[in-house]
Order: sequence, then structure tokens, then C-alpha cells
Amino acid sequence: MSLKLRKVAIKIKTFVAGVWRLREMAKRSIVKRIPVFGGAFTSMKHIVYAPAECSFSAMHSLIDTGGGEEPLKKTAENTESRSNSISRIDYTSLVEKYRRDGNLSAAYDLLHSLQDKNICFPVSVLNNLLAAAGGEKDTKLSCRAFRTMLFQAGTPLSSDCYLNLARAFINNTDDGVHLLSLLKEVSQSSLPCRLIVINRTILAFAESRQIHKVLMILDKMKEWECKPDVITYNSVLDVLGRAGLVNEMLKLLSSMKEDCDVCLDIVTYNTVLNGMRKACRFDMCLVLYQEMVRCGIEPDLLSYTAVIDSLGRSGNTKVALRVFDEMKQREIRPSVYVYRALIDCLKKSGEFERALQVADELKNASALDLAGPLDFKRHLRPRRR
Repeated sequence: MSLKLRKVAIKIKTFVAGVWRLREMAKRSIVKRIPVFGGAFTSMKHIVYAPAECSFSAMHSLIDTGGGEEPLKKTAENTESRSNSISRIDYTSLVEKYRRDGNLSAAYDLLHSLQDKNICFPVSVLNNLLAAAGGEKDTKLSCRAFRTMLFQAGTPLSSDCYLNLARAFINNTDDGVHLLSLLKEVSQSSLPCRLIVINRTILAFAESRQIHKVLMILDKMKEWECKPDVITYNSVLDVLGRAGLVNEMLKLLSSMKEDCDVCLDIVTYNTVLNGMRKACRFDMCLVLYQEMVRCGIEPDLLSYTAVIDSLGRSGNTKVALRVFDEMKQREIRPSVYVYRALIDCLKKSGEFERALQVADELKNASALDLAGPLDFKRHLRPRRR
């Protein structure tokens, strides 16, 4: 063998040995400067794992040759032409490193570049990225990661995913462009659970007390293909009630009545009744109670509890006793709270004899005669007479 061929053989042998040594050390997370043919590793910044059948040229393209992020970008751009090798490279470790280092912009760029190449990330990695983006108030990355998880997972996302998405918008001056764009895409998609996704998003923003975002989503939904349903409206009513915005509650209730596609149910009226009671709008509680009865919606334990309590606190004991008797005639077991509210209002109005009668009735009642925690469960469907 000639001297020239011998030198070429030595170079090839050195290159192969260096590449395999590089792979072994990458697996053990050992960071050293390793000279290889055409470049050197100086950090773990761009180390990704290649499959065993990956070609030597493909592996060599991942080596940091001093060109910054150019090798990575070129690798992502050339994925389509070398789909049998590069497309199966595990980018998970790289995304996780970006996330741990707080370099979310780089993680977003990588996610954006590889998504068009049909390279999917595990849901767990996307969930970690979504949580990190929520902590950093990065609304753009949060919406991007949430969208990828939603269309890639194939199964319903957990409540934490929705909360992490909403967390990115807390105390954020973002105008909601990315959020509305995401939800509009969901509305126009073929997802069978698209309305559930939007409703759960509203609940997540409601739980984080972002009332402005909730009302913004509801307002835009009326223009989208996926219209709000009674569950959507009930969720928004609950948000307004918790915030004490009773005027907004009544306005939204009126708009629900005008919407022919929405049928008010027992949950709707119970939500508004409790909101009015907590805001001390006792006059409206009786009006709403009479309205729901006229609509053919039979009041339940929650309805009677709110009405009797509001009537008692407003001093209208005569009507409170009448509603209490009506409740028992319909064979709806009163709770201890209803008895105590009624006894308290009778004492305040000076009707001590009637208060003693109600107290004796409570004392002689057995556990089966009183409503328990399970009886306070709301019915999602209205019961019409």
C-alpha cells in the first residue's frame, strides 16, 4: 500500500473513532473539548443524539464548528432532504436545555422550525415548555406550545395546561392577539371537542381572575364559527358573580334571553341568584325566582336556599315562610343552613314564637329529613314541569 493511501486510511480511522467516542461521551453528559475531523465540541449547547443508523455525514453536521447556531439551523432546514436520518434525531434534550437555561426564544425558534418538518415533541416536553413560558409571561410561546400540544396530543389536555396558558397573561399588557388567534383557529378546526377547549380556556382565565380576558373571549366567540353555549355563558356569569359585578351579570342574562340558540337552565338562575345574594341585591332574588318558575324551571335546593336567605336578610319573613312551605310541599329536603337562616330572620323581626316552632322542627328532624352535601349538587339539565 502506498504512503498516500495509508495516510487517507489513518484519517478515516481517526474520524470514525472520534465520532463514536463523541457519541459515548454525549450519552454520559461529559463535556470536554474533543478534537474531531473538521471541528471540535466546546460545550453541550448543540449536542443532540443521533440514531444508530444515522450517517456519518449527518452526525458531522451536528458538530459545533464555531459557527454558532448555524449548524443547528442548517440541520433543521435540511431535515426534509435527509428524512431517513436527521428527522429521527432526538431534539428533546436540546429543548430541555434551552428551557432550563431560560432561553425560551431559542426554544420557540427550534419549535417553529421543526414543526413544519413534521418533527413532533413529546407532550411532557411541551408541557414543561408551556409552564416555563407561563412563568416568564411569554404569551407568544405559551400559545404556540399550547396549540402544538392540542393538535398533537390526541387526548384531552390536563387542567394544568390550561392554567399554565392563562398564567402567561396575568398582569400582562398583552392585547390578546395571540390568544384570540389561537382560539379562533380552534373554533375553525375539525376538533370534535373544540367548544370544550374554549370553555375550559375561559374557566382557566376565570380561575386566575382575568375578567377582561374572559369577556373578550366571549365577545369574539359570537363572531366565530363555534358559538358560545349555555355552559360558556354560565361560566362567565359565575366569574362576574364572584367579582361582584351584578349589573354585568344582569346584562349578560338579558343577552342570553335574546339568543335563540341558548336555553337558560337551573344552573344559570342559581348562579345569578347566588351572585345577587352575595352582593346584597335581595330585591332581585325574588324577581329571578318568580321568573324561573314562570319559565317552567323547577327550583332546587340551591335556588330555595338563596331565595329564603335573601328574603330573611331583607326582613321579608312572610314571603320567606311561604317559600319555605312551598319547598317542603315539593318534597325538597331543607338543609340545616335554611333552617338557621329562617330562625335568624324570625328572631330579628320579633316573631319569637314562630322562630321556636321552626327550631323545634329542626330539633326533631332526623338525618334523613335534612339535605346533605350531595343534595347541593347542581343539575346540568333543567327539569321542566
